[in-house]
Amino acid sequence: MVFFCFTMPTGAQAQKPDIPDPVKFPYKFDQVANMTRAVLEDMGLSIELDNRSEGKITTRPYDFITGSLTASEVDKVAIKKESLTGNWLKARYSAEAVIEIVSPTETMVTISANIEGLRRDVDGTENWFPMESLGVFERRILGKISVKLLGTESPVAPRKGFWGQRPQPVNPRQKAPGPVR
Repeated sequence: MVFFCFTMPTGAQAQKPDIPDPVKFPYKFDQVANMTRAVLEDMGLSIELDNRSEGKITTRPYDFITGSLTASEVDKVAIKKESLTGNWLKARYSAEAVIEIVSPTETMVTISANIEGLRRDVDGTENWFPMESLGVFERRILGKISVKLLGTESPVAPRKGFWGQRPQPVNPRQKAPGPVR
């Protein structure tokens, strides 16, 4: 019984990819393709290939994290295919949108992200390693396309944090906390 209790927690649960399904929009091909390109550019991604005859839009790699937090940030969006030693320096992703005509007035969009991480080995060599996407970037891009096309975008209200509050007067009758005697 004691052996079972100590062996059970050692196996950590592995994250599973959750790639979103393609989304079908009730719009013509050109409208969806133009909006997809606009959303990708709004997100700061540079378009590398826009082939309307094949229905593909591909972006250049975008560095989304660099520095000492690279390994932990990559774990949030991708699965490292190999357990490698060394230091992760940066990670990047590129997106590919596949736009297909379902009917003259319906178009389907599929998004896939290619994620890579740059790792420096102990001997100083640096290599890019592909990783398996968890679907975070894909959901984000498809969500923005849906919001823009379907018009469900809500107005952004300014968030009130600590610095957005007005100064509060101090109650002079309230006794200040002091050292306990």
